[in-house]
Amino acid sequence: MISKNNYKRKRMLVRLGICLGAILVLLFVAVMVFWTYLKNHVDKEVDVEIYRSVKSDKITTFYYFPNGDEDISEAIEIDGSAVYNREKRLYAEFDEIPDDLKNAFVAIEDKRFYSHSGVDWYRTLGAALNYVLKFRDSFGASTITQQLVKNITGKDEYQIERKLEEIFAAKSLEAQMGKDEILEIYLNIVNLSQGCVGVRAGAEVYFSKELSELTLTECVCLAAITNSPTYYDPYLNPENNKYRRQLIFDQMLTQGYIDEETYNACYDEDVALNMSEKYTPERVNSWYIDMVIEDVCADLCVQYGYTYSEASALVYGGGLKIYTLESPEIQKVLEDYYTDESNFPDAGAALKAQTSMIIIDPYNGAILGVVGARGEKRANRIQNYATDTKRPAGSIIKPLSVYAPALENGIINYATVYDDVPVSFGDYNLDANKGEIVYPTPWPNNAPTVYHGLVNVNYAIEVSLNTVPVRILDQLGKDKSFYFLRDTLGCKSLIETLTLENGMVLTDMDTAALALGQLNYGVTLREITAGYSIFVNDGIYTYARSYSLVTDDKGNVLLENKPEQNKAIGRDNSIIMTQMLQNVVDYGTAKGTVTLDKTIDVAGKTGTSQDYYDRWFIGYTPYCIGGVWYGYEYPKALNNDTKYICPEIWDGVMIEVHEILLKRGQKKFAESNNIKKVTYCQDSGKIATEACIMDPRGDRRETGYFVKGSEPKGRCQRHILVDYDKITQCVADPSCPSANITQVGLIRVERHFPIQVYVSDAQYVYRELPSDVLPGSSDNEPFFINTIKKGDYCGISYTDKQYNRSCAEHFNYLAWILRRKMHN
Repeated sequence: MISKNNYKRKRMLVRLGICLGAILVLLFVAVMVFWTYLKNHVDKEVDVEIYRSVKSDKITTFYYFPNGDEDISEAIEIDGSAVYNREKRLYAEFDEIPDDLKNAFVAIEDKRFYSHSGVDWYRTLGAALNYVLKFRDSFGASTITQQLVKNITGKDEYQIERKLEEIFAAKSLEAQMGKDEILEIYLNIVNLSQGCVGVRAGAEVYFSKELSELTLTECVCLAAITNSPTYYDPYLNPENNKYRRQLIFDQMLTQGYIDEETYNACYDEDVALNMSEKYTPERVNSWYIDMVIEDVCADLCVQYGYTYSEASALVYGGGLKIYTLESPEIQKVLEDYYTDESNFPDAGAALKAQTSMIIIDPYNGAILGVVGARGEKRANRIQNYATDTKRPAGSIIKPLSVYAPALENGIINYATVYDDVPVSFGDYNLDANKGEIVYPTPWPNNAPTVYHGLVNVNYAIEVSLNTVPVRILDQLGKDKSFYFLRDTLGCKSLIETLTLENGMVLTDMDTAALALGQLNYGVTLREITAGYSIFVNDGIYTYARSYSLVTDDKGNVLLENKPEQNKAIGRDNSIIMTQMLQNVVDYGTAKGTVTLDKTIDVAGKTGTSQDYYDRWFIGYTPYCIGGVWYGYEYPKALNNDTKYICPEIWDGVMIEVHEILLKRGQKKFAESNNIKKVTYCQDSGKIATEACIMDPRGDRRETGYFVKGSEPKGRCQRHILVDYDKITQCVADPSCPSANITQVGLIRVERHFPIQVYVSDAQYVYRELPSDVLPGSSDNEPFFINTIKKGDYCGISYTDKQYNRSCAEHFNYLAWILRRKMHN
């Protein structure tokens, strides 16, 4: 018989066994999940050739196609464009590096370097415990091999996945490469402040010496820098460097690299710096070559999964052949213009605005030339205002975001009429309960701040009105506009939704962003200029490319970059859009500043961002598109003398560019037999009547272009013939002498505003006057003013005497009373 105590003990053991079994199962599941995660998310093998490319003496060369046909058999190397490891001149082979220097780095950075297989598990475990228990502010666990991985890949973020990736990469590297080679490469890429990379550069910069001439203390001085380059810089912070040197001497003594006599002699020794000015990190590439390098690096990352640093190492040390789409002649025109300060209005100013330009072939997307900033280029891979910088696009976005898709969707045509008056007046009633006075604010404003009244689409584009694209966008839909820009026209910088750390949500799927170009961050000049390819190339969008092909040092194709195109709008609509954008140059906001249009067809669009922070011009011919941006590095308002600067820059460059392009034959913008030229009334978009011709502003007929079937139909109902006293120059009263009477065509339009708004055509508006309403008596009000309710306004024009005022001189009150009685 089992005792009660034994039974309890047995039951407890069973429960304990079950618990341990459950723990083991959970642990097994956790291990399997972790292993699956590692297998699917962490790269365990490294391409050792990427690491060896650091010491490569292979030269990457760049080519161009003289005939533009992308035939590599005819490609010509671009003079002075070859690139190679910028530190190759200073690369030190393992045997050239002093033992003291190697020992100093190993002693302080990784004392078990020669015994571990890429990972120091003692330090890794210590770092993990420190992460949990926080017994030190910092705990370095990376070995020299791991630091080499970090430096080559450029991955330095503090994430578990990144750390695991680094561990596996280090073990893979040690399996393929010996210790001496790993240490050699590491010592040649280590950051030693003052802009120098690698120990030979450090010896030259700080001591003006060859590596073989360094003393032990000088070796330790260099080894001290790498932990925190600026903080331990011996020139900037000599005391910090000395403190670090003493730590290294302690370690070198403990680890047996130096004896006690040497330790005592060097421990307190000061370092005599002899800074060299001979060190020049690299030759400066052109803006174009820099752009190509960035594009190739980005595409290598996408296609092969490289990090940016790995891709960069391959470009500089892989001996690649890169076939660019540069036109050296056009590139020279751009660079010559942009290095001549007399071409810019603020040449003598202390703070100068920046500017950039890009020229693209719209038919195949080839970028023919680019400049990323004004003045002489003094460094490599610096900020490029044409390809890197995002700025709000202003009005240059309107043809792409609103007019083209609305035309394609049948919402508008050349003559569609909108009322250029405020769309809204803000939430001026919201704070009434708080006792605050909130005044109505007309929105949007035009630049200049004048409302024109009835205008058609062609005119709105010509003078870059703001209200019209807002109204059209409302019909088109913000989502359709946004996705057309981003997905069809390649404006990838647009933000669909972005939540900031403070919880604020940003989006460019917004009326101000899409209709007015008031984007949160903006677009690059490169992407918005490429968007205009749809107008030149029969409605087909072509992605802008800087290169065609990349091969490795053995001739194998690494990257192929063929034209990427998609149909955006119909050919006929692209021709109509081009006609309207030609009018911008001939009659609109670019009139008089672009002179190339006297020689060949030119179309384009100007743009200014909010508060005059940025100016733009994108212009195109049958040969190419050119985009220009102008603004300050740190945005601020531009002076009024820069109003026409972008079309002026465009014109100055493009005149010379087309002297080159015209040698290839004469071209004109496309035409279509499916487009009709039709005359219509510009105030209604309908077939003009006699009243349209007799408008006091002059004959209101104009001619436009329409796809067959979409041309104006029906007679204008907007104009009406009205009796007018030509002597008093007022809307006639029945009492006016018949000899004074003539007829004019006034326009019928209903407007209601919460405040008075000045509208150019308001003085030509006509409304029926009921028989029981007295005509207005003021020269500055329309004759129908007494039909307007209190608190309501119909708009007036900027003039002392409104054209549609009532003829007070001949008004007869008794006759009016009699007419009212007869009518009733």
